[in-house]
Amino acid sequence: MHVSPNDNKRYRYFTLPNALRVLAVSDPAAHRSAAALSVNVGHFHDPADREGLAHFLEHMLFLGTDAYPLAGDFQRFISQHGGHNNAWTGTENTTFFFDIRPSQFRAALDRFSAFFISPRFDADAVDKERQSVDAEYRMKLNDDVRRIYQVHKETINPAHPFAKFSVGSLETLADRAGQSVRDDLIAFYHANYSANLMTLAVTGPQSLDELEAMAQQHFSAIINHDYSPLRIHEPLISAAQRRQWVTVEPLKEVRKLTLAFSLPESEYQYRTKPLSYIAHLLGYEGPGSLMSLLKSKGYINTLSAGGGISGKDFREFTLSLALTELGLSKLDDIITYVFQAIQLIRQYGVEAWRYQEKRQVQELAFYYQEPLRPIDTVSQLVMNMQHYDPIEVVYGDYMMAGFDHAQIQAMLQQMTVDNLRVTLIAKGFKYDKLAKWYDTPYAVKHFSEKQCEKWRTTYISPALTLPDPNPYIADALRPLPLEDDASDTPILIEELPGFRLWHGQEPHFRVPKGHVYIAIDSPHAVASVKNIVMTRLSVEMLLEALNEHAYQAEIAGINYNLYAHQGGVTLNISGFNDKQPLLLALILDTFSRRNFKPERFEVIKSQLKRNWENGAKNKPLSQLYNSMTGILQPNNPPYQALLDALDTVTLADLPEFVEAMFATLHVDMFVYGNWHRHQAKALAETVKDALRVDDQTYQESVRPLTLLDDCGTVSYELALDHAESALLVYYQSPDTSSEAVATYTLANHLMSATFFNELRTRQQLGYMVGAGNLPLNRHPGLIFYVQSPMAGPNQLMAAVDDFLNALFMILLEMSEARWQSSKQSLLAQIREPDNNLRARAQRYWISIGNKDYHYERREQVAEAMESLTRADMVRFVVNRLKPRTADRLVMHSCGSEHREHAELDGAHPIRDIDAFRAICGRSEE
Repeated sequence: MHVSPNDNKRYRYFTLPNALRVLAVSDPAAHRSAAALSVNVGHFHDPADREGLAHFLEHMLFLGTDAYPLAGDFQRFISQHGGHNNAWTGTENTTFFFDIRPSQFRAALDRFSAFFISPRFDADAVDKERQSVDAEYRMKLNDDVRRIYQVHKETINPAHPFAKFSVGSLETLADRAGQSVRDDLIAFYHANYSANLMTLAVTGPQSLDELEAMAQQHFSAIINHDYSPLRIHEPLISAAQRRQWVTVEPLKEVRKLTLAFSLPESEYQYRTKPLSYIAHLLGYEGPGSLMSLLKSKGYINTLSAGGGISGKDFREFTLSLALTELGLSKLDDIITYVFQAIQLIRQYGVEAWRYQEKRQVQELAFYYQEPLRPIDTVSQLVMNMQHYDPIEVVYGDYMMAGFDHAQIQAMLQQMTVDNLRVTLIAKGFKYDKLAKWYDTPYAVKHFSEKQCEKWRTTYISPALTLPDPNPYIADALRPLPLEDDASDTPILIEELPGFRLWHGQEPHFRVPKGHVYIAIDSPHAVASVKNIVMTRLSVEMLLEALNEHAYQAEIAGINYNLYAHQGGVTLNISGFNDKQPLLLALILDTFSRRNFKPERFEVIKSQLKRNWENGAKNKPLSQLYNSMTGILQPNNPPYQALLDALDTVTLADLPEFVEAMFATLHVDMFVYGNWHRHQAKALAETVKDALRVDDQTYQESVRPLTLLDDCGTVSYELALDHAESALLVYYQSPDTSSEAVATYTLANHLMSATFFNELRTRQQLGYMVGAGNLPLNRHPGLIFYVQSPMAGPNQLMAAVDDFLNALFMILLEMSEARWQSSKQSLLAQIREPDNNLRARAQRYWISIGNKDYHYERREQVAEAMESLTRADMVRFVVNRLKPRTADRLVMHSCGSEHREHAELDGAHPIRDIDAFRAICGRSEE
């Protein structure tokens, strides 16, 4: 098996007697075990009169087997032992996966394998879970991605299985005269699920022999019906759908143009990746690119190439362009330029050196890939096993076996007007159709002859050019020798007024990569909502100015991110460190010029406005969360406050604002990875030079947090135009001690699976149900949330309170063995070592941000948790979580179907946010 020389895992590919293909991955460094199973059955297999059945089956397999009949047992077992689980249903595959503590892997596999050996399909569970599937469907009724996806399904060849409705609903899963959905579900399972269509990936610290023995023991009993994979004989696009223009009306303010070419799909194209080569050139964002030309004309904001749906026998190659308002009136011109770019590639772009350059980038990414979490490893590999030859399962995603001029040209010859379909997503057009299931307005027409003639151009604009050789591809690929005085943890190597520099040469992973974090705190940046908006505008304008010239760095594996936060802005650069100084110099030089172009200011301001307005059309729970953080974190205003301030900002405000922002600041810089100390100091000098201004003063920003201590139960209602109701209940710790973090974290671990099982699986209140940790500004917290098509806020609140009132009894009735097991599994998670350089750098950077300069917080939390007794937890539940005496914030919105249940009982409504903050305490860490 082709693996990276830097990959210390061991692999074994084998086939069980029942024809199930297995990949065992032994990783002695892993602190979790994980498994994933994929079956070559998806929604394409749904019977015509039972759309969504494959998805429904995915849900049902979690809800009881002969060996473990209790619904929810698998999820509880996985959660109890520190693991996670999930599944998804695609077009041609359904995939299940989980991770867990290694000591419990065998027991978890016994439960997991039973899904595919002896599922029960209990009638009661069938009836309840179709409600959950229906809730999942209804939850996305106002989701533009899903609404547009349905139009896509209705405008391709209706005889192709992609045209089927994939989610399922109460209508498609209803019992009918003489035909129960349970009978159809069982028949579908037996008619499609077969060991020979399955792949299994298992990983953990166990040896290959142990992993193979587990696979043999637990999965050999899956029946092999020797079914053939589904073969699709209908084309995705027939003659009737070619040269077709589809216009779709979104709910959000979106302007998007998608060009799709239907191309032949070969199961061996992954070896040479001709479409990846074409996508690289068409989607290039540097000077002379299609994107650069269209942006300079003011037609688009972004462009991406190479996406599109694909399967075993079909493939779409798409270009997606986010349009400006001007671009909406220049659609034919935009498409003309796209065909000019394709013509340029056909004539001059298919060159061996370009292929070799892309191959070099792929090889570097493969050779120096950072370890994934075990659950991500198996989830990725189990799908690769469905598509790649065994020897290439690990390498296939990166593989570029050789330049094939004819193969690339053959693909380019398919990218013609006659093989094009166009989708325009925008408001303000005429629509004469409604998509089934989602009521999406759309219209369909064919290209005019005038359009076709215009697009069949042989002319190539001189503004379009091909990329130059990439100057950012790493040359120095040997990790630097460790310095004699290298520390295991980062150390402060420079401290000046307003500037601190930490450095760490990473001693364990030894890859030629590094991370640079630069946090710029400026009290002026967050002094008012308008200032917060101007900070975000400035960040977006700098990113805009950088994009063309920094794009090659991203291609070469050097990433950068600049983002605004509650204290100011942070810049992060990561990846191969060899050329990072070159990129940092480019970023700082671009910043120093502060070229605020009027035309781009208006475009970016318009983009921000549209994004924030669209936030008001997100699902109810997302809007409740945004409003909640806005109430609690004054430096993190909600969408409407940002919009109000944005309207007052002009281009003339920005230069003076940026000067004032840098007049008072504080900078924390962290250089970590494959860096020597003198290199970190050299990088720091360039940063200090770029940020230095006359008469500069130094001060860190305050990050205020509204405290809920002694507030009782307070509520805030958000009036939303949505059919579903939503509720979010937030508990906040009054202090930030290690003991508080340990208590809140353990409480969530003990109850989250039970909460989910009670409100979703048993009561069927909605699809989006959960409990989680929510730390804000270092204060630990807990959050409970439900979004429901079934019940209004008052009923949802009663369900949450009933659970919390019963929680102490659940804890008292828990066996000592389960208490200890749950606690130990969480302790193992907390102490779990970082599995790659990125994770370690992030952890140290968070510690620096939290002023944990000795990096002891994690162990302090673990020690506090070790000392927690069950009596301590019961006291915490009774004293802090009991609804009658709790201090908590309840966010809620009432769906259009539940207006009679809008009022919350027993909560003090917040009428004025400023007045509420005034009577509450305030943390200013």
